[in-house]
Amino acid sequence: MPKPSVLIVGAGALGIVTGYHLSLAGAGVHFLVRPNRLPALQEPQVLYCYDDHELKRFSEFKAHGSIDDAMSRGYDFVLITLDGATCRGTEGTALLKALGRALHDTRAIAVINGVGVREYCRDTMGLPDERVIEGTMGLLSYQTDRVTLPLNPPTDPARLAQASIGYRHMGKNPGFLVIKRLAAPARAFAKLYNRSGISKCQEINEKLFATFSSSIFVVMAMFDIAGWPHADGLARDTELMKLGSAAMKEVMRLPEHGLPGKIGSLFMSPRQIAKTNAKMERECLPVDYTAFNKFHHGGKVREQDMQVLQRCLHSGQAQDKAMPALTELLRRYEAAA
Repeated sequence: MPKPSVLIVGAGALGIVTGYHLSLAGAGVHFLVRPNRLPALQEPQVLYCYDDHELKRFSEFKAHGSIDDAMSRGYDFVLITLDGATCRGTEGTALLKALGRALHDTRAIAVINGVGVREYCRDTMGLPDERVIEGTMGLLSYQTDRVTLPLNPPTDPARLAQASIGYRHMGKNPGFLVIKRLAAPARAFAKLYNRSGISKCQEINEKLFATFSSSIFVVMAMFDIAGWPHADGLARDTELMKLGSAAMKEVMRLPEHGLPGKIGSLFMSPRQIAKTNAKMERECLPVDYTAFNKFHHGGKVREQDMQVLQRCLHSGQAQDKAMPALTELLRRYEAAA
């Protein structure tokens, strides 16, 4: 049986950590990056794992600085790690078009990481619907030269200083999520990923994922508006908690989120949001959940998160739904920039 092969577009924290686990699973891993990123990928990548506080060396990969070079061989999967806002930008759109032309006559399945951007990527790439699936990383990962997080015990600062990437599985959460809207390719990717024996890929219902991800962005907006306090600090802002809870209900009840959204909205309250935030904070330790999210959602992907909520608002308005809480939350979110 030929060795499965994966091309990962982008070699940031998400790309490197996912590539590491796919390499452990026996896949041939290739990266497509900007030419100026190539020198950093000529050496093995060193990862600090907060799960066991050990260093992991990732060397079984090849890096390419152009699509022509990368496409000199075939792939089973092409994982696009660009966030939603980047995909829709000028440079991202041009890259997607070029990738689509290169993949057109192959059998490769595109795995889109950007939340709520699958259809845009599919249409821009010009690939058949059955060859484009959606997935996202389920663990925390970051480039250590981009942010310095608080050192909570039992973090080993000496080992962390040797790594370019830090990552952490959260509780029993999987390392990767893949949407099973297209069952066969989603199952094939999950089966490959799970061969790592270390990290797990979970197949998840499309509407459940859409409800979950949109709800997370409401919470990130709340933290952003409040100035990124810890969970207990946000919980004390009773007015903002009530506004966020109401906005979350409006988002979850959108028709596109189906029955999972309607059911989920029944259990949403300020108390439940506070309880969930506190649980996430505990399960992410020793990674500081607030500091990580301030870097990631408060900076790196803030535009993507905002665009997701804006699309939720526009969807509700297009269906003549009153969305007063989400409207006010977005107003404050945009003003907090």
